[in-house]
Amino acid sequence: MINRLLTPARMGNYFEEENFSGYKIGQRIAVNLHEVPDTSDINIALIAVNESRASYNNSGSANGADIIRKHFYNLSAADLPIKMIDAGDIIIGESPEETYDNLKMAMEYFLQQRIIPIIIGGSQDITIGQYNGYEFLGQAVNLAVIDEQIDLREKHRYPAACNWLMDIFSHEKNYLFNYTAIGAQGHFLAQEMLNTIDTMFFDICRLGKIKESYRYMEPEIRDADIVSFDMSAIKACDAPGHAHATPNGLTSEEACQIMRYAGMSDKVSSVGIYEYNPMFDTQELTAQLIAQMIWYFIDGYYKRKQDYPITDERNFTKYIVNLHGNGYDLTFWKSNKSGRWWVEVPFIVHKKFERQQLVPCAYEDYLDATNNILPDKWMKVFMKLSH
Repeated sequence: MINRLLTPARMGNYFEEENFSGYKIGQRIAVNLHEVPDTSDINIALIAVNESRASYNNSGSANGADIIRKHFYNLSAADLPIKMIDAGDIIIGESPEETYDNLKMAMEYFLQQRIIPIIIGGSQDITIGQYNGYEFLGQAVNLAVIDEQIDLREKHRYPAACNWLMDIFSHEKNYLFNYTAIGAQGHFLAQEMLNTIDTMFFDICRLGKIKESYRYMEPEIRDADIVSFDMSAIKACDAPGHAHATPNGLTSEEACQIMRYAGMSDKVSSVGIYEYNPMFDTQELTAQLIAQMIWYFIDGYYKRKQDYPITDERNFTKYIVNLHGNGYDLTFWKSNKSGRWWVEVPFIVHKKFERQQLVPCAYEDYLDATNNILPDKWMKVFMKLSH
């Protein structure tokens, strides 16, 4: 089935192992040259989606995957116990919607085998196919989007790459539990967008907050099942390969840190990197950055601590905080393996919400609770579960 959805990578002999030194990733990864490699002992699958027909003046983003591959395979495998394949390129449909469907079916195939897809776009509307691949699970999922904007602009004025979030928010099966916008810049955000986010009890981790301390975004990334990264979130001097690159944004180091957080999260099960356009990347600086972002995701993945979900309370320290006047006792859990924190939300009434009972948080949230301040994230999850 999977070979009907994917075609071999287009770079031909470049992928031959003899082209890489022994320590390079190119020596350690099986590549789809004729068919999808065996997946029986695989953790991660790289997938390219060369689709940009619904982009917003960034159509060259359909042509970047192989440039990224070139730089990725030349990175060091070091001591990483890599069990990874390059599954090839998703077959492009007659319409973007058909491409989304092909990606959805490929996602289902890999997720069923507990293989993490890393998707290289293509325009960010491809996230629709990435998200739809979770429908079969019957579980509510969380989506984290790293972007300078919130893609909720008017459908009658803009293509799908500018409003794809509305397709997800209004999906008839409604298995989205939470959406978090990471890196959003206030000067790009319309009040209507912010009202929508507030009404749905979703989250925003603005660029300014990240600049105070990049650790603010760690719990937000850790709470996600799906990560979608628009390269426009990175400032132009660090990532010029985008038609709409702007002077402010994340740094290359922060982008790599986000990907490492995503890799280390026991919950994140797919990542998409979108909107890279080689037409604006004459020195392939952005392609090199994306290759390194993928590397840091893999590095984080092989350092997962397996501390979520909680299966053995002996690996955790439990803290109970009484909130005077609120009638609540908040239960916090601190992992003895990683030092990471969660706060427990009661009143799970439906099986599909079971995975939402433990909310990733920071030590600062625990300190706030000791000062009788309810964590904002806890309150939003509580409101969604009690509706």
